[in-house]
This record gives sequence, C-alpha cells and structure tokens, in this order.
Amino acid sequence: MYSQFHCSNGITAFKNGATRGKTSCKNKLITLRLLLTLTLLLSLSVLCFAQKTDTITITRKFIDNKVILFSEQAQLYIDSSGKSPVQQIDRQTFFPLHTFRFQPFAFDYFDYVFWLRVTINNPADVMIPALFTAGVHKGVKIFRKVNGRFVVLESTQQDLLPHQRPFRYDEKYVPLKFYPHQTYELLIKISEHPQLFMNLQPKLVSYGWEYDDKMRAFFDEYRYLMADGFFASILFFVAMYMFVLYFVEHKRYYIYYAGYLFFILLFALWGIEHSPYMRIFFSFIPFLKFSANNNTYALIANIFYYLFLNEFLELGKIAPKFEKTVRIYLRLLILLLIADTLLNFIFQAYQAGGYVWIITQPVIAFFGIYSTIMVLTLKGSFVKYIKWGSVALLSGVIVGISEQLLMMKPFENVLMRLALSMPFNIGVLVEILCFSTALGYKTWLRQRNRNLLMKSVKESDLRTLRSQINPHFIFNSLNAIKSYILNHRSVEAAEYLTDFSTLMRSILQNSKEKLIPLADELETTLLYIKLEKLRFDNDFEFVYEIDNKIDTSETLIPPMLLQPYIENAIKHGLMNKPSDRRLTISIRALTYKTLIVIDDNGIGREQASLLRKHLFKNQSMGMNINDERIKLLAMTNDWHIDIQIIDKKASGKALGTKVMIYLPDID
Repeated sequence: MYSQFHCSNGITAFKNGATRGKTSCKNKLITLRLLLTLTLLLSLSVLCFAQKTDTITITRKFIDNKVILFSEQAQLYIDSSGKSPVQQIDRQTFFPLHTFRFQPFAFDYFDYVFWLRVTINNPADVMIPALFTAGVHKGVKIFRKVNGRFVVLESTQQDLLPHQRPFRYDEKYVPLKFYPHQTYELLIKISEHPQLFMNLQPKLVSYGWEYDDKMRAFFDEYRYLMADGFFASILFFVAMYMFVLYFVEHKRYYIYYAGYLFFILLFALWGIEHSPYMRIFFSFIPFLKFSANNNTYALIANIFYYLFLNEFLELGKIAPKFEKTVRIYLRLLILLLIADTLLNFIFQAYQAGGYVWIITQPVIAFFGIYSTIMVLTLKGSFVKYIKWGSVALLSGVIVGISEQLLMMKPFENVLMRLALSMPFNIGVLVEILCFSTALGYKTWLRQRNRNLLMKSVKESDLRTLRSQINPHFIFNSLNAIKSYILNHRSVEAAEYLTDFSTLMRSILQNSKEKLIPLADELETTLLYIKLEKLRFDNDFEFVYEIDNKIDTSETLIPPMLLQPYIENAIKHGLMNKPSDRRLTISIRALTYKTLIVIDDNGIGREQASLLRKHLFKNQSMGMNINDERIKLLAMTNDWHIDIQIIDKKASGKALGTKVMIYLPDID
C-alpha cells in the first residue's frame, strides 16, 4: 500500500512539475514578444519623427524686410535616377537637409534631382508675398499638396531671359503667395548644372529684403563689376587692333595674338554673363553658357597663345628643342579640346567633361611654369618684354586656379556670381602691356630694316639704270648713226635714231616703277635687240616665241630684268662665234608661274671669259646688280623670282647658254 501510494504520489508530483515548466516557458515567450513589439513601435516612431517636417510660420512681420532660413526644418531626398514622378516622391524616405554634406568635384550631381520638403503656415489675416531661393541652380519647380496630390505652384530656369522669368530681376528667386490661415505642404524640385561646388541653402525672403540686398551688393561688389568691365573692354580693343595690324602687316603672330585675346575675352564674358543683370552674348545661346565651361575657352586661348610665342619669337631658329616641345604641347591641347567638346557639347557626358577640366588645369599651370622658365633663357632685343609678360601672366593664372580650387574667391556675390580672379585680371593686363610693347618694338625694327632695304633698292635701281644705259652701248649706237649719215643712208639713220630715242625714254620711264606689265618689258627688250641687230648688220638670227595663254598686260615683271642676260648673250656669246648665230626668247605659261627662256648657241660662258676677261668683268657687274635686285624684292615684297643659268654642253663641247627665269604670279 505504502509503496503504491508513494509511487502514485511521485507520478503526480512529476506531472505537476512538468506543467509548471510549460507555464514558465510560455510566460517567457510572451515577454519576448512584448519586447520585440515595443522595439518595433519605438523604431517606427523614430522613423515617423524623422519624416516629419517642422512647420515654418510666416507672419505679417515678414513683409518688413525679413528673411527666413529653413535649412534646419527642410527635409532632403536625392533622386539619383532623376526620373521619379512627383506623386511618388512624398512616399520616399527624407532626411534632415542640414545633416547632408555635398561633396566638392562631384560632377555626377547634374544627373540627380534634389527634392526638398517643407511645410509653411500663414496664421495671419493677410496674404503674404515672398521669394523662395535655394541658391543659383539650373531649375527650380515648386509643388503644393492639394487634396492629396501635388500640383505645380511656380517654377524658374537659369537660362530664362529677364522677360521670361517669374521674378524678372533674378533667376534664382521664385515668387510665392501665402494666403491667410493656410498651411502649405511643399515639395521643391531642384536640378543642377555641372559645377565644382554644389550647395542648397533654402530660404524665404521678402521683396523689401531682396531690394536691400541688391542695393548693398551695388556698393559692396561694384569693384568686381568695374574691374570685369574694364578688363573686357581692354581685351576687345587690343584684339581688334591686332586684327587690323594683321591685315596691314600680314604677319601671322598678329592673328595668333588677336585670337588669344579674343578667347580670353569670351572667357571673361562667360563669367560676366552669369550675373542676373548681364545679357550680352551667351545668354542668347544657352548651350554655350551652360553646356560649356571655362575650360573650353581656356584651352583655345592657350592654343593661340603658344602659336603666338612660337611664331613671334621664331623658336624654330633660336630654340629648336623648345619649339619641338611647344608643338607637342599644342597637340595635347588640341586633343583635350576635342575631348572637352565631344563630352560637353555632343554627348553631354558632363561627369567625364568635369574630369577633363581637372586634368587640364594643372597641365596648363605646369606647362606655363616650364615655358616661362624657357623664355627666361632666351636672348633678344625685344625678348625681355616677353619675359616680363610671361611671368606676370603665369602668376595671375596660378593664383586664379588656386582661388577656384581652394574656394578663396567669394561665392556669394549677388551681382558678379562668377567674378574673374582679380590677380588673374592684373596678370593678363600686365602681360598685354608687355607683349604689346614687344610687338611695337619688333614692328619698329622691321620698319627700320624695311627703310634700309628700300634705300638699298633705290640705290640698286640707280645702279641698274646706269648699267642699262651702258656708255659703250650709247657710244656704239651713236657711231652707228654717224656711219649711216656719212654713207648717205639717211633713212636707216633716222630709223635707228628714232628707235634709240624710244629705247632711252622707255628705260628712263620704267625705271621709276617696281613692277611693269610684261608687255612693256618685252617692247623695250625687242627694241634693244632690234638696235643690236642693226648695229651688227643683222649678223645673228633672232627667234621670238610666246604662249597664247599669257596675258602680257596682266603679267607683272620688274623693269629691265631681261636686258643684262640678252646683252651678255649677244656680245659675249654670239659675237665671238664665227657663224650660225642664233638667239631665242620663248615665254611659256606654267601653273602659277610664267617661264621666260633666253637661249643662245654661242661659245658659252667659260670660253667667253677666257677671251674677253675685261669685258666679262663689266658684264658680270650688270648681272650681279640684277641678282641683288631680285634678293631685295624677295625681302621687301615677298616676290620670289627664280633664275637659273645653264651651260649647254655635249661631249665636253660648249653649245651655248640658257637662262631660265621663273616669274611668280604677282597680284
């Protein structure tokens, strides 16, 4: 009995213990569920609190020149796709704007759309007008929640002209009206252009505050306005002057320097026209203002700058290694310009275009340092002015780039939002002064040398005239006339005298001109040959050929160019030959040239010099004068006449002389 009772009690006790264990586990499970529920509720409350925006109250006092900053109250959502519709945005997770830090050099921001959410309440009894701004951005569109849906309240774009803006005087402001006893739940959509530094500073300002801010800006920022205006004016007038000098002097370094100044001017205007009050050029071609950046104009300006240095300093002659490096650098700049143009204008890949900008700026700065050091090693009468200008320009460029990269310039300017760097302006102006002095000095040297050359030309012309009116020729001609008279050949004497006087008048008249028509030169030449044939009793044959394509009245030639070669052919080539004397003049038209050939079958120059050394000396003086004239014409007027003298030989025997004169087409 006892044992049975004891066993029964043990079983009962075991069952009761098991029941109590199950109850304890169940209680623990319930407690754990309660803790999880509380944690979830707490998390949801925190999330709801984070999504909630503080209401901004705008009162009647706001109208009296007030401003409300609400970076602390505004919530931010970044749509990285840039394509989400507004009705879906409100359901996204926003976070406090003031906790977000925009990264510099983030060139992908232009792909994003930034959404601000803010609630504004007007408890007053009157409508309160206000201006909203978050800074200068590509576009701002404001939506208001009405009956559960968002509708457009107002919008603005940076590329709008003044008459197109909702607020005429500044594209960064959006006018709003808050009616009495109403609460406005707003979503603000902000898109951005590619830029170095992105920022959002939302605020509401009154019309009175905006007016006062503009008036303050006129007093505080007028130096930027005046400096940029003065800078642009100087660039424009000096560039135009260089263009004029190019058409006067026909030197390429003038057009290169004009191109450099012109693109520096565009660089300046690009920055000036980002002011809300400036509408000159870029505002009417928006893609040049917003798709491009200052890198485009800086690259082209650099290309023209180094083309100018290379041409003006004649680096190929005085520093060939430096000139080769400059050419390589120019190719690099052209490649960067092509990449910049394709990325920004064609493909609108602004992120990659931003990286091209990052590469370009140090490249320009470092090569500027190298080129300035190389220029300082050069020597020359006007090079010192280039040295001073290069140092000034390099200093301005380095300081300007540093100001931009290190944010040393004021970025909150109201009037001149992209004001040029003052040290950069000063550096460029000093460079213009120094380079203009160098250009003027070199022009003066060229003019002085030109005057000396012209003096040499006149002296050469005088010597040519003296050689053409050869005393021996005059003496022999007068003797021929005398012989005709004594032999009662009055007709021949009269004809000879007429031709002789005509020849003298033609020589004297043509000697006053630099160039004469080929027809006049041929008339004088044929008259001279006629007199020589009469004097030598028609003892040589003369053949004259001319291409029908040649317009002798339009083709130009220096006066008395042919006579020395014809005189040499007759007197020293043909007259020393016993028989079968022949002189040929042929004129043919070539491409952009006219070829005149004076051919004789005389004894040749070598044998003539041995027979008549004293006469050869007199003859060579006339030909030397001709050679000097041709060189002077090439130096002073860029007229390049090519003369080739060929000794005709066969089996070592002289067969005469051929003179080939190539006349360029001279306008």
